[in-house]
Amino acid sequence: MFKHVKDMEYTVHVDQPDPRFAVLLLEQFGGGNGELKAAMQYFSQSLGCNDPKIRDLLQDIAAEELSHLEMVGECLGMLIGPVDSIPKDFSANHMALLGGGPLLVNSAGVPWTANFVNSMGDIYTDLSSNAGAELRAKLIYERLLQQTDDAGVKDMIRFLLSREESHNFSFMQAINTLQGTGVNKDFRDSDFSKKYMNMSTGQGDSRGPWNQGNEFSYEENPNEKYGGPAQYGKDPQATGAKEVQPGYNDNTRNNPQYSQPQPTPNPNPTPNQH
Repeated sequence: MFKHVKDMEYTVHVDQPDPRFAVLLLEQFGGGNGELKAAMQYFSQSLGCNDPKIRDLLQDIAAEELSHLEMVGECLGMLIGPVDSIPKDFSANHMALLGGGPLLVNSAGVPWTANFVNSMGDIYTDLSSNAGAELRAKLIYERLLQQTDDAGVKDMIRFLLSREESHNFSFMQAINTLQGTGVNKDFRDSDFSKKYMNMSTGQGDSRGPWNQGNEFSYEENPNEKYGGPAQYGKDPQATGAKEVQPGYNDNTRNNPQYSQPQPTPNPNPTPNQH
């Protein structure tokens, strides 16, 4: 059940209309990293979540995101200003022409779509997606902060980007409680999941914790060791549960001179039936 509380979560003040900035702020109203996307994503995820604690987290943050949508929408309405008579060079013509209020579009005028919503039904995957979404929203607010001198608008934006930080931290902490579950179950338990494939040629290969240490093995030419031409039939050297056994060396599949076998024609083809 939802109730409309007539006080906003955080009071919005606007010094004077600024239709130019209103167009930019639409990114957080109807954009792919905006407040409506976040609210719909977290709420949709919660409906398929069987963990009562995570479900509560998702619905709490989804409800707050709707509060943020209200704040951004109220701010947009004040930034657009009166639209009874608008000049030809009005910066937010599309909003003035189509109702005088914020539209569910992004700053480029692209409509909001459910395609923005990521909900996979795996808690670990969904929370990881949400943590990234909060950082993207924070980044946009930081960029918006540079585009206005309105003290009240800047105050609202600082509040909103701080809430993005809070949500990101909550999602990250929740992820830590889910180690070894869902898509994270049996994570990096195979040989290929611990290999870094160097797909570059020439100088300048970089090394770091993303490809060394941490049980990584570094493969300089993976195609020579594991690759080869496509072929029919069963894998000539099945390798078992962990893909690569000690001493792996599939010469048949990786021999550059190896000719791919062709399928044998059926000597007694079945005639076409008409």
